[in-house]
Amino acid sequence: MTQLTCTVHGVRKSLPLRKAVFDFGANPVWMLHGPLGPRDLSDRARDLIDLAGAIYRIESQIRRRPTDPAVRWELVVPVRDPEFWTVTGGPLLASCLGFLNRARWILTFTTRPNAVDFIRPEADERSIDQVTLFSGGMDSLSGAGSHNGLRDTIQLVSFYHSQAKLQSELAAALGYRPPTQWRLSGRRGREGMNLIRSFMFLCLGAAVAESYGVRRIVQYENGVLGTAVPQSGNFIPTRHAHPETHRRVVKLFDAVFGGSFLVTNPFLPLTKREVGEALVAAIGKERAEELFRRTETCWYLFQPRVGGLEKANGQPCGVCTPCIVRRTARPAESAAGAWPGWLGYAFNLTDPQYGEHPVVGTTFRAYLELIDITLTAPSDTALIDDLAPEARALIDEVHGPDEALVAGVLRRFASEFCDTFGILRPEAAAIKPSGPKRNERSRSSTQHPATLVRTHPPGTQDD
Repeated sequence: MTQLTCTVHGVRKSLPLRKAVFDFGANPVWMLHGPLGPRDLSDRARDLIDLAGAIYRIESQIRRRPTDPAVRWELVVPVRDPEFWTVTGGPLLASCLGFLNRARWILTFTTRPNAVDFIRPEADERSIDQVTLFSGGMDSLSGAGSHNGLRDTIQLVSFYHSQAKLQSELAAALGYRPPTQWRLSGRRGREGMNLIRSFMFLCLGAAVAESYGVRRIVQYENGVLGTAVPQSGNFIPTRHAHPETHRRVVKLFDAVFGGSFLVTNPFLPLTKREVGEALVAAIGKERAEELFRRTETCWYLFQPRVGGLEKANGQPCGVCTPCIVRRTARPAESAAGAWPGWLGYAFNLTDPQYGEHPVVGTTFRAYLELIDITLTAPSDTALIDDLAPEARALIDEVHGPDEALVAGVLRRFASEFCDTFGILRPEAAAIKPSGPKRNERSRSSTQHPATLVRTHPPGTQDD
C-alpha cells in the first residue's frame, strides 16, 4: 500500500464525508537542497517527515465548511516502522495534529513497501549548536539577523515553493551559510485548510537537527500571532508557534529521535514592530530596511483576487491577518511608491470601501473589537477574561503564556495598531496588576463600548 487515505467527519451527519488521498508513489516525497549533517536518519525519522508532508497535502484538499466544521480525521497511513507508530508515535502525532486543528485524529498504520527516500547531499561535518527555522519572512529574518552568536554554529532550515532564491539571498546577507531547503512533491489544494503547516516545518527542522546531532530548534514568531489570540470569537487562529504546540512536538521528537529536544520562540514577548526593531538594533537601520523590503508576508500574495476584488499577482493584499500585523510594524509601507517599484497594498484599510467591505474588511473589523477590549480593560486579568474562550483556555496554564505576557503584548500592539490606522484610543482606566488566577474568580461582566474612531480622514495615513 502506497496511498495515505483520509476521511473527515463533520458535525452535520446529513452531509457527505470529505475524503482525500496522498500517493507516496515511486518518487521521493521531498527534494532537498543545501547541507545536511553526517548522521543518518532512522526509518521512523524518515516516516515523520514524509507523514508531515503528506498530511499537509491532505489537509489542503479538505474543503472548509463553515456550518460543518471537521471534528474527526480518520487516516490509514503506510509507514516504514508500523510497530513504532502504532504503539508510541501515533498517539503523540495525533496529539500534535489535534491541538493545531481542534479535531480528533484516528490513525491506523500499515506497512509501506519499497519506500523511496530523498536524495541525501554530501555530509556536512561541521559542528552546530542549533537549528533555526527560516522562512524568509520578516520575523525569521529579524531573529536570524539579531542573533548575537556565531553564524557558523547555526543551520537555517527552510520550506519553500518559489522563494528558494530569496531565502538563500537573505541568509547570505545576514552572514549565514546556505540554508537547508526542503521542497514537497505535489500541489496544495485551492480550497482546503492550512492549520498544520508549522508542524511540517518543525518536523523538517527536527530532521536536520538529528542529522547534526543537536536538539535545539528556534522558531521566531512575534507574540501577537505566537500567542494565538484570535481577533474575535468568530476567528480560528493558527497555533503555529504557541508554547503548547512546542511542548507537544517535543514529546513526539523525543520519541522519534531520542534525547531531549528544546523548541523555543525568543520573540513571544514582542510585537512585530519590536521584532523589526531588534534587527535594526543589530545591523543598522539602512541595512535592515533594505532586507525588510524583500521579505514576503501576505497569505494571498500570488492570488489574482481576494474577497471577489482583483489585485495584481505578487502584490500583498493588505487585508489578511499577516498583512494587518505587518502594517503595524511598518506603517510607512502602506503607500504605493514608498520606495522604487513598491506597489503598496492592494486594499488600504483606511479607506472605508475596504475597511467596511463585507469580505475584505472582516479581519480588520475583528481587530477593532480586540483593540477595544485591550485598551479599555482596567487590569490584565480583566483583559484576558474578555478575550474569546479559545484564547482564555491557553493562557496562564503550566506551559504558558502567562497573563502578564499576553496582556503586555496586546496593549503595545493596540497602541501600534491605532497609530497605524489612525484610530483614536478610548480613555481607559488605570491599568491594575493581574488579580487572582482565573480558576479563583468568576468571569468578568465588564462591557466594552465600541469607542474606536479615526483621528484623520480615511486614505491619508502614511501618504
